[in-house]
Amino acid sequence: MKRSEIPPAASYDRCPYCGAKVKSSDSHLISDVVRHMYMQCQNPKCGHRYLLQISFVHTTALPKYLTVSHHLPLSKQLQSKLKSEKNDNISKTNEVICG
Repeated sequence: MKRSEIPPAASYDRCPYCGAKVKSSDSHLISDVVRHMYMQCQNPKCGHRYLLQISFVHTTALPKYLTVSHHLPLSKQLQSKLKSEKNDNISKTNEVICG
């Protein structure tokens, strides 16, 4: 594989060295939002092994059922949307009260 064809290291399904497919050999849940996965390159000439960490970054849409009590970060877009909805609800309440 030519160097220009090798996917970026951020591609978790390809070896960052040779670009071949990788396989997960094991994984461990570190916390509710972090998982470690042991990866191995499937190219026998490479054989690269590494630990991949998959982690939660932020919520982009609230879950429909709020049964989990995590206090997870929200995306900036979702924060703006929720703030706008809250302000709309406050002004609607003021309209009803003040009439």
